[in-house]
Amino acid sequence: MERTTFLAKIESLVPLSDQERQDVAALPMERVTIPRRHQIIAQNSKPDFVYTILSGWAARYELRADGARRITGFLLPGDFCGIHALCGAGMDHAVIALTDCEIGKIDEAAMSALVERSPAIHSAVWRAKLIEEATLRKWLLYAADARQGIAHLLCELYVRAAVVGLAADGRCHLPLTQEEIGDAMGITAVHTNRVVQRLRLDGLIDIAQQQLTIKDAAGLRKAAEFDGSYLEPWLDDKPPTPLD
Repeated sequence: MERTTFLAKIESLVPLSDQERQDVAALPMERVTIPRRHQIIAQNSKPDFVYTILSGWAARYELRADGARRITGFLLPGDFCGIHALCGAGMDHAVIALTDCEIGKIDEAAMSALVERSPAIHSAVWRAKLIEEATLRKWLLYAADARQGIAHLLCELYVRAAVVGLAADGRCHLPLTQEEIGDAMGITAVHTNRVVQRLRLDGLIDIAQQQLTIKDAAGLRKAAEFDGSYLEPWLDDKPPTPLD
């Protein structure tokens, strides 16, 4: 199942031939369990592996000088991290497990070889980076309005989860604390709670027992001014998102 999620993520980025699917499935992968709140990749390290999230949720983050954490990206099953290994670069951020995670460590040499011989896999890696950068820009764009920013984040996470088969019919597993959402938005957990309660009272969402229920998709998209085209920036004609 986890390999299927990894493959589903790649196929959301590029069309693959049967041979390329087989090549992805054949990648040497060490499976490692990382407990919640433990580090997956340290800042300033030079990873020897490309990592993928097989199960669980993780986050990219950095610490400010005062010790406050700023989350700069959420990682869902199927997502890459540590692709710095492909160019020998050091990590300018750290990656932490937000839940218990199972991580796939893909040998850097094997991944590099596959990227070199497969234009499609090469494109998938760089398209994943395009999405990562575009996502952070959206977070910055809406940072001044907490209601809009959180509404946009919830739309984004739902669409990303749906791409790999982890969200449907307006429901999505959401194992994030209000502190973690706040660390992504640059606000306190108390402020996050107020915004989430407002979105609930407006009849747009419900969050209970780590599940997001979108009760009014059109209303949530409007509150967020959500346009999911940044999640597939290489497409001229954007197909409907799972929220449409």
